Amino acid sequence: MSDTLLTPTPEIRQTDRTSESLTRPSRLTWARHYVAQSSLFILIALFLVVFSLAKPQEFANWNNISTILYSNAVTGVVALAALIPLLSGEVDISIGGVMGVSGVFVAWAFGQGWPMVPAIAGALACGVIVGVANALLVVRIGLNSFISTLAMTTILAGVATLITGGGSLYSGIPTSFTSLVANHLLGVPLAVVYTVLITAVIGYGTSRTAFGRRLRATGSGRDAARLIGVRTTRYVAVAFVLSGLVAALAGVLETAELASASPTTGNSFTLSAIAAVFLGAIVSRRSRLNAWGTITAVVMLGIGLTGLTMIGAPAWVPDVFNGVALIVALAISKGAGAASPVAAIGRIGS
Repeated sequence: MSDTLLTPTPEIRQTDRTSESLTRPSRLTWARHYVAQSSLFILIALFLVVFSLAKPQEFANWNNISTILYSNAVTGVVALAALIPLLSGEVDISIGGVMGVSGVFVAWAFGQGWPMVPAIAGALACGVIVGVANALLVVRIGLNSFISTLAMTTILAGVATLITGGGSLYSGIPTSFTSLVANHLLGVPLAVVYTVLITAVIGYGTSRTAFGRRLRATGSGRDAARLIGVRTTRYVAVAFVLSGLVAALAGVLETAELASASPTTGNSFTLSAIAAVFLGAIVSRRSRLNAWGTITAVVMLGIGLTGLTMIGAPAWVPDVFNGVALIVALAISKGAGAASPVAAIGRIGS
């Protein structure tokens, strides 16, 4: 056999190089994915540097950082409550209302002389009851989750006003209850410790267990999940119940932090919580909603808002900041070539 038959022709060599270039991820693609996944950490570092330079005495110290973490611990728990139904392909707008009702219930219970354990248990039961109601509306009756939980929010606002009489409750709240979040463990506020523990449990449960895999399968494609034997309605129902429970826990923690409760307490948490869930998807390799990314986003938003407040930003800035953050999150995810996190909730609005 001649050597000319064994030597690749220029055309063959060019074809091989083209085929290899099509199958091998480009360095630019890897760089874009890396930047997208690291964007939240980059923003946290940038905020820390900029605000430390702008307000070195006020911002750049552990007391301030500890305060930021403490004040955003409840937001993190609410965001985790929003995350669970989103993983199932549904949305729960009532998380703020659940938080408000549970918070005022525990304050009311203390005012009636209830011991601490029954008062907290009653508040958590409120969240479970609302979760069950949401599950029945969505799973049994077949209502759209966005509309039904939005309606539930208005109902809960009325219930919270009924419990409080339209004012704030603070009488009878014991210091032993407030110390559950105000005390420190190794210099870290207990509220932050609770949030980390809750994140670890939810993160493990939704990503490392059979339950989590089936929950994600339900959210990724309801029909396909049914074909492989997943009882999708059961997982959607459980997601709403867990969401109500976690949101109720956030209400209890907020009442402990403030040593009071107001019927409007939960209203301001919903937008920032949902924004954090979608922002957190950026850190995932495939732009998937996840617990640790959600908490990272909460920290980033908290540092940004605190820094802006310290430099004298107007009162309207927080809402604009949260909205812009969500838009930027989606833009970064798309620019990185990853699937949009919104794809994980394809059933919303269907």
